[in-house]
Amino acid sequence: MTIPGEHRRTARILLRKDSGEFFLLLTHFDPEVGLPPRWITPGGGIDIGETEIQAAVRELFEETGLSVSEATLGESIGELEGIWHWADGINSHSYHDTFFELTVSDFVLDNSSWTDDERRDVLDYRWWSLDELRTTTEPIGPHGLVEFILNR
Repeated sequence: MTIPGEHRRTARILLRKDSGEFFLLLTHFDPEVGLPPRWITPGGGIDIGETEIQAAVRELFEETGLSVSEATLGESIGELEGIWHWADGINSHSYHDTFFELTVSDFVLDNSSWTDDERRDVLDYRWWSLDELRTTTEPIGPHGLVEFILNR
């Protein structure tokens, strides 16, 4: 039995184009922990002393260049949690993702606020239609994200 290690709380944003597509980032394989490449929403860890909405606003700006107020993002729309198991079969960590949603007509990604880790980790980004999300065989995370989106 794998015992979860670190617990990671994140704030994530379902960034939706008014045409109905969702914006996802492709992250690379991390050989240190064995996480496979996967498509994820913008978002990340909640810093000490930061609320979920504050983290969502900060992460959205850092990862996309979109600057919005807390009022614009509004209340969270749901949560997903689970355990990421590393490829070594020994290590893992639990996660708790709080989601917010933002609809835009379109935008140009501004990666000028990316950290060195993000510059290394993000391989690609794109808009996904509901049909593409429903039928893809590419990994999308966290676990249950596609169902969460499709049931909105």
